[in-house]
Amino acid sequence: MTDFPSVVLDQWGSPFEDGEAIRDDDGFRLCVDENAEHAMRVQILTRPGRTSAIVSPEIAGLPGVREAADGQELRAALAAAGVAMNGADHLFFLPASKKEELAAKTDGPDVRRLTEADAVAFAAFEAEASEQDLDDAYVELDHWVVFGAFAGGELVAAGSAYPFDEGSRLADFGVLTLPAHRGRGRAREVVEAMARHVLGLGYEPQYRCQLDNAGSVALAHRTGFVELGTWDAPLPEGSGS
Repeated sequence: MTDFPSVVLDQWGSPFEDGEAIRDDDGFRLCVDENAEHAMRVQILTRPGRTSAIVSPEIAGLPGVREAADGQELRAALAAAGVAMNGADHLFFLPASKKEELAAKTDGPDVRRLTEADAVAFAAFEAEASEQDLDDAYVELDHWVVFGAFAGGELVAAGSAYPFDEGSRLADFGVLTLPAHRGRGRAREVVEAMARHVLGLGYEPQYRCQLDNAGSVALAHRTGFVELGTWDAPLPEGSGS
């Protein structure tokens, strides 16, 4: 069993055990957070054998929410009330043994940090990627930390990281490899380079991807990440479902 660092549990443990409990049994906990921001008016964290949810007072007042006996009933009540959820993400983190392994390695010869000087190469990279891949990965050149892998002078894989929330010490990761260059370990090299970098800055790498993104899930496992659970929150207002 993985022992997750305190910085991870501060984000994904304690908040889900605080607040006014509406329901709290072995498999399901539902609590109200009086200070929940509107964008995070619902959060559903599912870990093995237990689902924990945080809702705002506004959400707690919707029909069927307080009566929900499990995560499925809560989601049904939210859907009936017109609260559109984003769809759950896997939450992956690095165990201590993998961090030690990464610290002993160096970046690959074709992997480096990207800057504004790489704008032309990055634009060409984006032009080769599909809109869906760009949307799923959410890798931007102006993000906090950006790394890329090159082949023949061409940028073929890129990843970026940014603090998950204001004041958070979790660094959220995204990565994308052009289709013609997949299966060659490029994305893994980029993720490992980013992980080394953010760990050196005192941040914890957080690899997050949608449940149906099989390639991204496989990459997380290949890179040594282990899953804490899944997390869901509302779609940003104005987004399509």
